[in-house]
Order: sequence, then structure tokens, then C-alpha cells
Amino acid sequence: MYRGLGFGLALCVAALLGADALREAAQALESNDFAGAIPHLEAALEDDPANVNARFNLAYARQATGDAASAIQHYQVIAEQQPDLMPARQNLATLLMQAGRFADAAQHYEAIAQAQPENRQGLQLAASAHSQAGQAEQARAAFQRLLDIDGTSLEATLGLASSLAELGRLHEAVPHYLRAVQMDPSAEDALLEIAKRLEESGFKQDALELYRRYARNRPDNAAVQEEIGVLLLASGNLRAATQALERAVRLEPRSRRHAALGEAYRQAGKVEAAREQLSLAAKSAPGDAKARLRYANALLQQQEYELASREYLASLEVDPGASDAWNGLAFAMYRLSNFPAALRALKEAEKLGPPLAASVYLRALCQDSLQLYEEAQDSYRAFLALSTDMQVETWKATQRLKTIAKVLEKR
Repeated sequence: MYRGLGFGLALCVAALLGADALREAAQALESNDFAGAIPHLEAALEDDPANVNARFNLAYARQATGDAASAIQHYQVIAEQQPDLMPARQNLATLLMQAGRFADAAQHYEAIAQAQPENRQGLQLAASAHSQAGQAEQARAAFQRLLDIDGTSLEATLGLASSLAELGRLHEAVPHYLRAVQMDPSAEDALLEIAKRLEESGFKQDALELYRRYARNRPDNAAVQEEIGVLLLASGNLRAATQALERAVRLEPRSRRHAALGEAYRQAGKVEAAREQLSLAAKSAPGDAKARLRYANALLQQQEYELASREYLASLEVDPGASDAWNGLAFAMYRLSNFPAALRALKEAEKLGPPLAASVYLRALCQDSLQLYEEAQDSYRAFLALSTDMQVETWKATQRLKTIAKVLEKR
């Protein structure tokens, strides 16, 4: 957020007393009648466009009456005519910031900072304007200059850290974030910003260390516990991951947290606990197709085919374009001996992309069970033509083709 330097004082009101228009304008300005001063100042500029004092006061009056666009135009003319007139630059930069023209504002704040090295606020505003304009390198340089002047500035420390992060210099940014937290513990949330960037950039261990550092002081932050658990799970630290995810679920149950904990339990071989968490994930987010799919898969693994088929259907109602759900439904229906339904599901899956080898084999089994021998023969052959490590199924397919050939010969 920018902080304006305020309106500059109207310049040289006394100098306006030379002509009638200027005299009337001066009287209006002295009584803060900015609207009344405008026509007199415009008339004066028509007579003398080079009159910087008159133009400044017209810009100031336009600014005071809310006509920012006109004020900006006049201040810009002054900046070109008399670039060392800092009050004009200050007011112009303020208006440009308010208009969202951050890069333009930054140029004028930089000019102020160069002309007035002792003006830390001008440099701070320049750094902020660069940052909001997306000019990360210019912002970094400005924040560094601020720290060179005042090494205890929390705002400059955080600004430098954020600018380095924007530049992708994540590991350079970390010490500045940590220093900011040392300066003011309430700035600790900034650690989450750099931790997330590190995680997204693939530096997961570095992100994990920052999340854990944050969690030491704020153990009740469920989102951070979830992040820690997910990263630990990905690194193979199953025990610590489970503990973190259990805390996250206790603190603030969410569908994705139940799902992550369910995955941790699954990897630990705790089948019933995993199923319970996946069930809670699905129930707490009925519109989440992936949550329903995960639960359906867990039911399938436990051979609860009827329940699994229902969850697959519920998932497909939300996302009919999920081939995994169609394939899962097909297998559940096959196990329930509902071969026509299994074939329909496989057909839907094939619309979404090339079938998996297991799906081709399952299609052959369903056709075989329905005594659709010619179709089954084609499917078995298609399966055998695929490169697969399904050795048992390959042997069975070969034997079934021999049997089917004999059956078809007798017809």
C-alpha cells in the first residue's frame, strides 16, 4: 500500500497578484475556494502558458476538487518544465499511485529520493511503487538502499526479501525473512510466503524446515501442520507425517486433510483407519470427485464391490470425464458379475483415451463371460499385442484363445 506525501503547498500565491485573473485566483486559494480559483488560473495560463506558478496552483486546485486526470496532466507539464520542483513531483506521484500507474509514480519518487537523499519516505515510496509495478529488480535495489541507510527497517527488510523472492532468488531471500522475524516476531507469517515458493520450486526440504520453524511457535495452525505432513509423506517419513496430519485433522478437519491422513494410514498398512479417513473425506466434500474416487478405490481394495460401485457412480456424477473412475466402476461391476454394466463402463473409459492393458483384458473377460466369443477373441488378441508385464493374465489369455478357437470351430 502506498503512503502519499500529501498535497504540496500552493506555490507563490503572492506572485499571482500581478494581474486581475491572478489576483482573483490568489484570493480564492487563500480562502480554500479551489473551485473558484480554477477559471481564473485557466485564464492566466491562456495568457502565459509558461507560468509554472499558475500551472502548479491550477493542478493543485484540480487535485483538491477531485479532478485527478487534469491535475496529473498539469503536474506532468511542470515536471518537464521545471524537473527540480519537488512539490509538483510529490503530488504527481501521489496521484499516479492512486490511479494505479505504479511504474510512472516510481520514476518521480526516484527523482525525489535522488534530489533529497535524506528523504527516506521518498525512497520507501519509490521501492513500494516499483514493487507494485512488478519491477522486482528496481524494487530490490531501492529496498537495499533503504537498508544501507537504516539497517533496522522492518519494512525494508521484508521488501528486500519479497523482491528477491519475486526474482526467483529464493535462497537469498530466506535470511532476510528470518531476520525480519527476529526483528518482529509478528512478521512470522512471511515465512509461509517463502516456504510456499520454495515448495513450488521443488526445494521441498528447505520448505519443510521453514514450515517446522513456524510450527514451533504456532503449533495450532492446521494448514501448516497439513503442509508439514504432506511433505513428510512425500519424503518417506511416514511416522512423522502421520503425526502431523493427525494434528491437522484434529485442529481443523477438512476433506483434503482426511484424504492425506488416509493415504498415510494406507502406506502404513492400516487399512481400516485409511478407509475411515477416506470415507470422512468423501462425506465432508460430496462435490469433490477425487475424494469420492479415493474412497471408492479403498472400498475396491477391500473387496466391497457394491459400495465401491456406488462411490464410483457418485464420483462420475460430478466428473464424468474421469477415466480412472470408469475403469474402477468396470472392475467393481465385473466382480458383481454385472458384465454388461462393466462393458458399458469400459466403453466410456475408452472414449477418454487409449485403454490400459488391464482394461483390455477386463473387456475380454466380460465378453467371454457373456459368451461373446468372437468379440472376446478380438479383445484377448488386442491384449496380447500390448507390451505388458501382466504375465499371469498373458498366460490365461493365451489359453482362453485356444479354447475359444475350438468353440468357434464347432459352430
